[in-house]
Amino acid sequence: MVKRLIMLAGVAVLAAAFAAPAVAAEPVRDTIVQNNVVQGQTSCGFLVWEIHLTAERFRFFDNDGSLVRVQVHIREDNTLTNVTTGETFREGPVSFMQTTIFTDEGPRIVATGMAVNIFGQAFKDVGRVVINPFTGDIEFSAGPHPLREAQSEGNVLEGFCGLWA
Repeated sequence: MVKRLIMLAGVAVLAAAFAAPAVAAEPVRDTIVQNNVVQGQTSCGFLVWEIHLTAERFRFFDNDGSLVRVQVHIREDNTLTNVTTGETFREGPVSFMQTTIFTDEGPRIVATGMAVNIFGQAFKDVGRVVINPFTGDIEFSAGPHPLREAQSEGNVLEGFCGLWA
């Protein structure tokens, strides 16, 4: 009887070992630090947007090694200057999550959080937005997104002109 119980326990352990679910690889993590300047003529003047960005990026792969999702937690503290008027605004600090999802229908970018916050002004780009990265079209939007909407129309800086409206 004891011998039979030991044999059954051994079979159960082997069965459990081989029946363990497949586990996807750990995400690959890295840190991105960038300083960029976006500038150009708009309907409200010549704008200079100095972007100081730090991001934690996580890349997720399936069991076959294919990239399925990229998730980036972005933090920025920027300045915006209207060279025409001489006004400078602090833009930030902001924090948002930007996720790129790869599907059979193509990739989609989902941004959630506060992407723009002009200090001391009621000017924000905040909420959730889903963008087709190939066309730039906004497929879903909840919350005010003046910069994302201007970007989909071709000039992201034009979205700041609401400050001078």
